[in-house]
Amino acid sequence: MGNIKLKTFSWLTAVILLVSYAIPFSGQASAETVMTVQQAIENNNGTGTVEGYIVGHTTGTNSYDHEAPFGNDYNFALADRPDETDPAKILPVQISPSYRDAFGLQTNPEIVGKKVRVTGSLTAYFTVPGLKSPSAMVFADGSGGEPGDPGEPGEPEPPAVTGLKIHDIQGDGHASPYKDQQVGGVTGIVTKVEGNNAFFMQDPEDDDNPNTSEAIYVYQKAHGLTEGDQVEVDGFVKEWVLEGYSEKLQTDLAMTEINATAVRKLASGLELPEPVIIGEDRIMPTEIIDNDQFNVFDPSEDGIDFYESLEGMRIGVDSPQVIGPQKYGEVPVIANKVDGKVYSPQGGILLTEESSNPERMFLLIDRDFVAKAGDHFNGLVTGVVSYSFSNFKILVDQETLPELVESELVEDYATFEQKENKLTIASYNIENFSAETNAAKTARIAESIINNLKTPDIVGLVEVQDNDGQTASGSADATQSYQALIDEIIAQGGPAYNWTDIAPEYNQDGGAPGGNIRVGYLYNPERVQLKEAPKGTATDAVAYENGDLTLNPGRIDPQNPIFEDTRKPLAAEFVFKGQEVIVIANHFNSKGGDDPLFGKIQPPVLDSEVKRIEIAKLLNEFIAGIHAEDPKANVIVLGDLNDFEFSKPIEVLENGQLTNMIKTLPEGERFTYNYQGNSQVLDHILVSNHLADQTEADIININSLYMEEHGRASDHDPVMVQIHLNNGQRQCPDSSGKGTGKQNEDNGKHLGHEKKAKACGYDKAS
Repeated sequence: MGNIKLKTFSWLTAVILLVSYAIPFSGQASAETVMTVQQAIENNNGTGTVEGYIVGHTTGTNSYDHEAPFGNDYNFALADRPDETDPAKILPVQISPSYRDAFGLQTNPEIVGKKVRVTGSLTAYFTVPGLKSPSAMVFADGSGGEPGDPGEPGEPEPPAVTGLKIHDIQGDGHASPYKDQQVGGVTGIVTKVEGNNAFFMQDPEDDDNPNTSEAIYVYQKAHGLTEGDQVEVDGFVKEWVLEGYSEKLQTDLAMTEINATAVRKLASGLELPEPVIIGEDRIMPTEIIDNDQFNVFDPSEDGIDFYESLEGMRIGVDSPQVIGPQKYGEVPVIANKVDGKVYSPQGGILLTEESSNPERMFLLIDRDFVAKAGDHFNGLVTGVVSYSFSNFKILVDQETLPELVESELVEDYATFEQKENKLTIASYNIENFSAETNAAKTARIAESIINNLKTPDIVGLVEVQDNDGQTASGSADATQSYQALIDEIIAQGGPAYNWTDIAPEYNQDGGAPGGNIRVGYLYNPERVQLKEAPKGTATDAVAYENGDLTLNPGRIDPQNPIFEDTRKPLAAEFVFKGQEVIVIANHFNSKGGDDPLFGKIQPPVLDSEVKRIEIAKLLNEFIAGIHAEDPKANVIVLGDLNDFEFSKPIEVLENGQLTNMIKTLPEGERFTYNYQGNSQVLDHILVSNHLADQTEADIININSLYMEEHGRASDHDPVMVQIHLNNGQRQCPDSSGKGTGKQNEDNGKHLGHEKKAKACGYDKAS
């Protein structure tokens, strides 16, 4: 997701670099000397300053574009010669958002050939020696500037506007009415120090206008201030976008700040302004993030306006409840429950079609903090309101952070037991699992399959990586990965599963480079058999002919351009108690590239949804073809579909052919994933409509609400169904070609005994 840091943190890095000047060079790069690109490639560790020529844009491992147009502003390629094209002599350099305006190649293609000097972390980037997280980036002539600098040296200073209060500068909107103007004599009390080069200050006198904030972020190098100092600030008013998750910088909201030219300390040791208590002093919206595209600033109705009205201010939340696991140092909480909202039994809040839950708040604590859904803080949590990584955050006062009261961790189990005549099928995203996965995670996944899922007959696995994980070996085979999990299941007393998949072409299905994630199956051969048929390749397209899949397993239309850089659906035909079941495992394209909920584009544009709709349409048409030939064919569709049960892609997937079993569950149980505090469904199991009445569903919530410290094995919860197939669907005859009277009657109607025996694989010599 990117490094978690504000722009001010780069100055802390600079201080560390200064300290490192005194340390002799001993094979690890330091910033005491400027390195050539070749030196940076050969000594690719530590922190260093590299000088070289921009020669193009990195598009993949050892893959570079040397001529415009360029695809984005996220990196450039550096070399010791301006005409270099040899990948072995090129260093890919990450461009942080702060530098993209000046150094991004999509925006500035004319800078190819220019000489630059970059300080940053020398580490693998695009799986080759590279430079990431730059803390300084200038052209060799010294131009380029630092983020937040008020202007270029020698520029005449415009006259300052004086006599303003902070709330005047903030205004009643998302942008300051004094943007890009110089202000003077703005006073406040320092409420939060952000490293050596920034701080928040707040006016203790409120203007009684809930639409205007009384606090502001101030950028000042080496300010030397502490909380409780009273200061007077001169500087330029800016709207500055801090670093965040979004690769599209233009989607994130800006913070109003003063880039100081002077800071004068007037007093020290003052009391901090009293926090605004959320839920008491101010009532936040709980239904709407934005409904007018920022046309009306309405903090009482729009959540995005509510937080803006408190930007930089000290706030308090009394005994907030945690609604998801801590991630990246952020703990998602709510102030209190709201009538009409949907909550899980464990203490989470559910994303629904009606609301994205704008009352969610994010306490920025630290990455070592352990918290899960259902926990709560025993007292008042205070901090200042900031914005980064596409969300408003509360930078908490850690020295006064109250105790976290942990809720009981109740293990969840499948609600149905294994039955002789009922088929159980699970969908389980096991989060980048490979033979290289640590033993503890492997053991936990195995344990959950045995105990929590009660050994399903078929497990559709999502995110199985190749044998060596993210190592760039050139091989996509996952034999050892499956076997590692199977062996652990056996070691823990579970059944001896078989497995099947189709390995993708190397690095063609998305996911982490070198990992080659794919969908595949475990199946219990004591309960189900994989129907005999040729196995497909990565590029073969499976079809349905004469009542069976032509390939088993087989990929559905794998060369369709819609599946570029995306997992291909994998169809497999199984036999359970003489009855055939076609299972189709999926991992749709991710939501990467969609606008954030609290971004500056409202309503958010969901670019990724377009592709999922097309994939869903293709899959629905394939299933419709099966049902056209055999209306009673048993089809199960499962996997991580990366969308919600009420979304357009799922609606297109159902479209007269399938029933989504997720919708049969109580609302409070419909979640398999937790994103930014919203419990939501991404993993689904759908069945042929005629199977719906004899199918039960369950979601086993053992992962999404918890951290690894709580024993979670993945970031997704598994989904299960149990199906009673005793309803006259077509069946394979027994090995003699005979079955029950009803069975033979149905089989005869469908294909005829001889043809059916051949299709079922029983005509083979024993």
